[in-house]
Amino acid sequence: MNAPRFVSVEVDEGPASDSPLSLRFKTISPPEPVRALDYESETGLDGTWRVEGVDDVDSVNITAATAALVDDSSDGAAWLIMGGRHGLRLTHAVTGAVERAPYLLLSQRRPPQR
Repeated sequence: MNAPRFVSVEVDEGPASDSPLSLRFKTISPPEPVRALDYESETGLDGTWRVEGVDDVDSVNITAATAALVDDSSDGAAWLIMGGRHGLRLTHAVTGAVERAPYLLLSQRRPPQR
């Protein structure tokens, strides 16, 4: 039997998070690059969002965001969307609105677009 695999989310204090955070999740699937997802933001803006990882406060160093299916005690499984040291930058496909998040945990019923 294979040992469980885990993924860590490490985000520095900055635009995506008021304080540093470090989280660990048990994976069901390995992380893979993700470019877009269907999401309703905390401000209520729904639709398709482009998603990128950010490695610095000023959003100059952009990396690919990744998604992994992880164990979630409330739903059984969920999509963990991870970025860089400064989390995620989400850009709404229609309005161009930009939002920041340290990471996202989304229902497995809404898989990200790879």
